[in-house]
Amino acid sequence: MGREDDLDDHNYQVREVYAQYGLSSYLGQVMEKGVVNLLTLQANVQSPYPTTQSFDVLFEKFAGYTLGRLIVTVERTFPAEVDTIAALRRALPIRNSLAHDFFWDRAAQFMSFSGREAMLAEIVSMHEPFQSAEALVSALVRRVAEAGGIASEQFEAHLAEALDDLKQRIPDD
Repeated sequence: MGREDDLDDHNYQVREVYAQYGLSSYLGQVMEKGVVNLLTLQANVQSPYPTTQSFDVLFEKFAGYTLGRLIVTVERTFPAEVDTIAALRRALPIRNSLAHDFFWDRAAQFMSFSGREAMLAEIVSMHEPFQSAEALVSALVRRVAEAGGIASEQFEAHLAEALDDLKQRIPDD
């Protein structure tokens, strides 16, 4: 695919709307998969016989939940985690709007320069709620792991190993 560095203002702005939309979508997915990981880990460490296979089964189960259902499960499982739950509740309608209605609801707005500027500002404002919720979920994942007998050094080592494994699967271009 070719690269066009000399875009006019219109094409540059359109590209930016799509790029920032993609980044917001990505951040929402990172947050959501963090919740899946949290619930999977919690269920697995509470199991009398936790295994890699049971982790995989639980992950698949929770990955099939909607984000709303995941948040309700977090509320039931971690009722004292009010900040995390509040952050997830704040991010849910933003994520749903982004995933289901964003471009449809702004079709006319997208046709003008000022409309796209407003869309860009709105999309960029979506990043923070996703990042805040994900940071709280990630911290809770680490606490759950530690409470389940996984020392923070061991957790970080497993995380680094998984990242290395992922990097090994990146094709050489």
